[in-house]
Amino acid sequence: MKKIIVLLLTLITAISCQKKEFVNLSPTKKTKQLLFKNYIDFAQKTTELNTAVQNGLNKKLTQQKFKEARLKYKKTEALLAFYLPETALKLNGAAIDKNDIHENSRKEEEASGFQKVEELLFSDETDWNELRKQTGILNGYAQSVKATIETIQLSDSNIFEAQKLSMLRMMSLGISGFDSPVALHSLPETKASIESIGETVSVYKKDKSLTKLVNETLDYLNNNQNFDTFNRADFIVKYCIPLSKKIHQIQKQLNIKNNPYPGAINFDVPTVFEETAFNANYFAPTYNRNPSPIQISLGEQLFSDTILSGNGNVSCVSCHIPSQGYADHKTKAVETKALSRNTPTLLNSGFQSTLFLDGRVSYLEDQAKAVINNKDEMHGSFAHALEKVKSSFKYQAEFRKAFPNEKEITEQNLLKALAGYVRSLSKLDSRFDDYLRGKSTLSQNEKKGFNLYMGKAKCATCHFFPLFNGCVPPLFNETESEVLGVPAKKSTKNAVVDADLGEYLITKAPLKKHAFKTPTVRNSAVTFPYMHNGVYQTLEEVIEFYNRGGGSGIAINLENQTLPTDNLNLSKTEVQNLIAFIKTLNNNY
Repeated sequence: MKKIIVLLLTLITAISCQKKEFVNLSPTKKTKQLLFKNYIDFAQKTTELNTAVQNGLNKKLTQQKFKEARLKYKKTEALLAFYLPETALKLNGAAIDKNDIHENSRKEEEASGFQKVEELLFSDETDWNELRKQTGILNGYAQSVKATIETIQLSDSNIFEAQKLSMLRMMSLGISGFDSPVALHSLPETKASIESIGETVSVYKKDKSLTKLVNETLDYLNNNQNFDTFNRADFIVKYCIPLSKKIHQIQKQLNIKNNPYPGAINFDVPTVFEETAFNANYFAPTYNRNPSPIQISLGEQLFSDTILSGNGNVSCVSCHIPSQGYADHKTKAVETKALSRNTPTLLNSGFQSTLFLDGRVSYLEDQAKAVINNKDEMHGSFAHALEKVKSSFKYQAEFRKAFPNEKEITEQNLLKALAGYVRSLSKLDSRFDDYLRGKSTLSQNEKKGFNLYMGKAKCATCHFFPLFNGCVPPLFNETESEVLGVPAKKSTKNAVVDADLGEYLITKAPLKKHAFKTPTVRNSAVTFPYMHNGVYQTLEEVIEFYNRGGGSGIAINLENQTLPTDNLNLSKTEVQNLIAFIKTLNNNY
């Protein structure tokens, strides 16, 4: 009997051990294991990089260690940036110092992370003491996050959203060289991002067509590694879009829901290039989302009506002229005022998180009020305009239709109508958008222009694809401003910087002197002249300015210039190809 009991206990133990050994983990737990493994590999590579720098190993070997660490980082980036966005910025944010505008002294915050290290390590003259400092900071951040990674609670919805955001990040910031601006290690890093996305989605479903798409994409990257000649148009259309659609399809097959909170992107559609992919409501205040057609129509009437001006002679349409891309062709809106600026287009202005060239407001509602209050532009005041509208029998009837639950015309409803109309002008319906949707074609010169825009010409490192404005992908929750060194007058020798201090007048941040919001390139072919002061009349002149390295290339020496000072070395043919592409971004308005 004793032998039977011992034998039974042995059998139970064996079965128990066998079950433990073959326990079937959920996809979220498998993904968590994959993330932790990849992060440990990344942290190890940053340690090796730090050791190489601190020990003063030869530069070439150290650069190789840097590239290895970056590749490992790209394997973790999708989930790291989703769950720990501030950490991701510290590890891989732009190498641009900032002022803390929330602190009275506007204390300068020094940039850190991979891009800062890259700037030092891949320069002709390396400051090794500063490199040791920055690499130590990078390694410190990398090591400190390991414990946090273990505590992250993943969910199916978040994992799939992170992969979709990673696809967009790779297409906008990756292949453009935004986060590898000096080493131009973008294409090997793109390969690492694609591998990571494929591995993660495959945890959920072993799909032969997904594996085939991933392998074909990796093969294309393996065979096309030259940054300047890489065909980004073909890469996006032939590989990234099909891969995005497959990820979306697998998510639907598994019945994994999208997160319910509103973001800039509508993840219910297969790719970020669909007509309804971007959510204008994300950029609107909560009290003015989903305006009715009647409200928008009322806004259009107000937009064209001189009743909003003090002298009864000016309306919004006086400066934002539909036939001129909702801008005008004047150098400045008010020529007689020193700080007057060029009139920006209103087309697609609903896809921005800050407005005005100095970025002083966040919503179109606030912009409309500020313009009506500007005596130089509208010659009156908002209070006076509101009283005139209230006194109008016509508008009393129109407001009752648009806002049936309101007894009287209010300030907020007037602004809701105006902003609702302007926001309705935000449509991604250019020929280039149709090309991405398979509804149109581009000529070879236009494709070459897009590839220049996204690569050698560095346009996309500020005017981000696919919105082509300064709203930073993939979350689009901030809009960049840049210090370009724009001259007061058109000149290529001994130029003088324009006196307008731009964003500094609002923030008092020293690093923002002469900084202006990055505008949209969409419709720029028809919204001349250019720059905040309208100094350039043609796209050729604008590109020549950038080709020289901005203000630095025309003898304007600003210590805080954020535009790279390198000469782009664009040929005349390349400039024309670039312009040919830019023309494909005109709206069908």
